[in-house]
Amino acid sequence: MNAVVAMPSPRAAMRSRFFVKLIGVVAALGLAVGCTTGDSGKPSNQAMGTVMGAAVGGAVGGLAFGSAGGIVGGALVGALAGNLVGRALDNQERARLAQATQNAFVAETNVPTTYTVEKTSSQSSSTPATVVAAKPVGPPAGRADGSTCRPIELTATKNGQTTTETTTFCQAAGSTELKPVTV
Repeated sequence: MNAVVAMPSPRAAMRSRFFVKLIGVVAALGLAVGCTTGDSGKPSNQAMGTVMGAAVGGAVGGLAFGSAGGIVGGALVGALAGNLVGRALDNQERARLAQATQNAFVAETNVPTTYTVEKTSSQSSSTPATVVAAKPVGPPAGRADGSTCRPIELTATKNGQTTTETTTFCQAAGSTELKPVTV
């Protein structure tokens, strides 16, 4: 009796090679992120953004072009985009900005509360410290529900780039918690 052996189609073989290469790229990036940790021993936002961007970009590039070049090109573009997105404020910087916002809520109008968040030991000595600030830009206003609201300008300077946004925060009667609102 002759046995018939089914050979995989060229498309199935290509798909199989694609996934093997993609797994290799993701594993290498995972190793790189494992070596890049922040204060808490966890990967930094920037490192996680880089890995996630590379994984998604590699998958999209591989599927779109069906080649190793597509995987690598997509991974590089995705890693760059993810890295840029991951540069957002880290937990310590967000905590200091929240503290500055609490202080600004009760401060005189146009008097900023500023904190400098020193760089960590994992950052290079050429990395400048992050500066966060909150400044009330209008007087507190009472609402019918008993809450008090106030517009506050939030500013963060990280890696030489400054971002400024004005948000109205409200505090419910008898509470110390501030909540941003849309007006």
